[in-house]
Amino acid sequence: MLSAKTTFIFYLAAVICFVLAALGEGGFGRVARRSVPSRLVLLPLGLALWLFPLMWNTGDAAFK
Repeated sequence: MLSAKTTFIFYLAAVICFVLAALGEGGFGRVARRSVPSRLVLLPLGLALWLFPLMWNTGDAAFK
């Protein structure tokens, strides 16, 4: 099982990705590759970070 600190870090990183995606193209939402809009990069990353602790804990419980 992931510790509460680790889970919090994953959730915080996900929220930061969502906020940056919400800011859009004008500010902090830019990525190095200009051909890909930042929302297309940050939203899936945020969702993956949000679901990772649940997936990890479920896998840990399933294989014990």
